[in-house]
Amino acid sequence: MTNLKLFSIIIVLLFTTFNGINKFSNPQTYQQIKNNIRVAQQTPEAFFKTQCGFCHNKEELIAPDMNKIKAVYLKKYPTKEAFVKAIIAFVKNPDKKNAIYKEGIEKFTDMPKMPFKDEQIKAVARYIYSTSGL
Repeated sequence: MTNLKLFSIIIVLLFTTFNGINKFSNPQTYQQIKNNIRVAQQTPEAFFKTQCGFCHNKEELIAPDMNKIKAVYLKKYPTKEAFVKAIIAFVKNPDKKNAIYKEGIEKFTDMPKMPFKDEQIKAVARYIYSTSGL
């Protein structure tokens, strides 16, 4: 009888411990994981359009137009390596004091820190550098 009670307690403990670990118990977390996987699999162009272009576009400016940002960065950082490094630095720490495009900082609100991985930022920065007419 004691073994049955002990077994029952173990089953209850296991059930309560693992009950919260399924995709339905916390749908927001599960959805975030799905979105992170989807975003991680995007090409740099698609990533830019879905993650950056939402705010940095010509039609509905929530943030400065990426073409203007690019032009300012290219003047200061004409090589691809320097340009990419500068974009990464700002995206990782988007503080006004780190801003190169001062007009954009004055006209728009501060850019929030983005949860992107370094490799994603680097790939998009390279895409921005090598693409015209964003």
